[in-house]
Amino acid sequence: MSASIVKAALALSAVSLASCGGAAGSAPAPVTQSAPSAAVATAAAQGSPQGDSWDSIAQLPDWSGVWALNMAGGGREAGEDALASANLCGKLGPDCGRVPLTAKYRRLRAIASAKDAQQNMSKCLPAGTPGILQHGVMHEYLFTPGRVTILIENGEVRRIYTDGRPHRSLEEMRDSYEGDSIGHWENGKVLVVDTIGFPNGTLWKDHGVMATKNSHLVERIFRNDKGQMEIDSSLTDPAIFTRPYEYQRRYDPVNLVMTEPLCQANNRDSGDDIDLTPPPDEP
Repeated sequence: MSASIVKAALALSAVSLASCGGAAGSAPAPVTQSAPSAAVATAAAQGSPQGDSWDSIAQLPDWSGVWALNMAGGGREAGEDALASANLCGKLGPDCGRVPLTAKYRRLRAIASAKDAQQNMSKCLPAGTPGILQHGVMHEYLFTPGRVTILIENGEVRRIYTDGRPHRSLEEMRDSYEGDSIGHWENGKVLVVDTIGFPNGTLWKDHGVMATKNSHLVERIFRNDKGQMEIDSSLTDPAIFTRPYEYQRRYDPVNLVMTEPLCQANNRDSGDDIDLTPPPDEP
């Protein structure tokens, strides 16, 4: 997995570096329909379908249906054991300390965990990239020419553009939860996705760490030999990780229909009257 992810990151690096460095306060770079990126052009030249037309989409793998997180296949990723400091590894499982957090972010996460800090979703905010796919919410994929859209049960949407456009500037994405995702198909089977600009996204499900403007995610999405949807990921951020953090998650097809999203955080509006009484202090 590591070598493939590194190759994907290098193939897309020219696109990322060309548009990721918008200075604060500068005008955001417009999204232009320029020539396809090097990765897309190479894949197209090799005859790999890129989903740029309905005929091309018909050659891509079948990702239809609804997908749910397999708890044994990465659902517990970045749990307390994986995030623990190395000196606790004798008491915890073999995954202990696998997430390479910097000392600063170990302290920040320990403080948030001790306070049982609320996550975005508990406040009716998007969990964002990449944390949303660790929650127990279902998702589905929608293929249209030049784009793969991930629809998530809580109402979040990830748009992955496969038409060769460059990344938007980081300044333009300064308030984003989902980030700016561009992708290409590798051998017509694996969707390689490069995402930047998700500073409001959560990295994990529980007491997690928020991304920064420099967080960078590379994903390889494909159906494995068991028919599951597998997402192999590499997450980098010099402030958060001491080295690239690589992990896998797997999702099973389920015979269910996604529900309509509904969220009412501290809603006191009963229709005719609004209760403005301050809430009681927590014990």
